[in-house]
Amino acid sequence: MTTSTTANHYIVWLATLILGRDVSLAIAAIYYRYASLPSPKSLARYWNFSLPSAEVHPTDISKYNTFLQLVLIGGITLLPVAGTAADALLANISSGNVGIDGVMNAAQYLVAGTTVWSGASYLWTKDAVKILGPRSQEEKLRILSRGRVIIASCFVACGGIATLLEYR
Repeated sequence: MTTSTTANHYIVWLATLILGRDVSLAIAAIYYRYASLPSPKSLARYWNFSLPSAEVHPTDISKYNTFLQLVLIGGITLLPVAGTAADALLANISSGNVGIDGVMNAAQYLVAGTTVWSGASYLWTKDAVKILGPRSQEEKLRILSRGRVIIASCFVACGGIATLLEYR
């Protein structure tokens, strides 16, 4: 695979997975806001953020995932410029035949893994989302459960699309 082909290959399926996770979380956030908003519900009240209804806290793996995504984006951006020099450097460092494509492949799967882990962490981390306000514990759990179903459904669909793109 040439460097430009490698960079394009990363962009398609991995971007689908990363954006799919973010879209899943955004759709769930819209649901959490609406479902936990005190009555009466209206568009004006939905956008009135002085009415707190839910808190979302990033998980630790999400922070590491963001860092790794930025490192990978930087690496992909530098491939056309530094690809040949990096191949020569890697050939001198390692006794194997790793090359820049091998390093970038490992980096893409590491980012894919942390992206999946990050998306899944919002399903099981109890402190990631907190429903505020005077609601019963059962009602809060129902809202949280539905939000988790939204995250899981959207993220699995996007993960499936990303997998099809990777193995086409």
